[in-house]
Amino acid sequence: GACVVEKVATPLTHARFLSRHRGNYGLAIAPGNSEGWTFPDVKTPIEGYYRCGDSTTSGIGVPAVASSGAVCANAIMSVWDQLELNSKIKMP
Repeated sequence: GACVVEKVATPLTHARFLSRHRGNYGLAIAPGNSEGWTFPDVKTPIEGYYRCGDSTTSGIGVPAVASSGAVCANAIMSVWDQLELNSKIKMP
């Protein structure tokens, strides 16, 4: 018999193609951890400077980046202001 092995992505893949240190993805912070660690806030001490990306929120890859971008946008302006801007640039 034969066996088919398929690797979608491994830490080695992430290190090589995504330049991730040792193939890791973001922060490994357990909910309710005893150290009191949390993910960094989107706001920084520098006015008008925000942080987003998959290393600032739970999850990996595109979904984490997209959700952190939404959180960042919400820190800058309300959802209603965003929707108004979307209508001005003809976004559905």
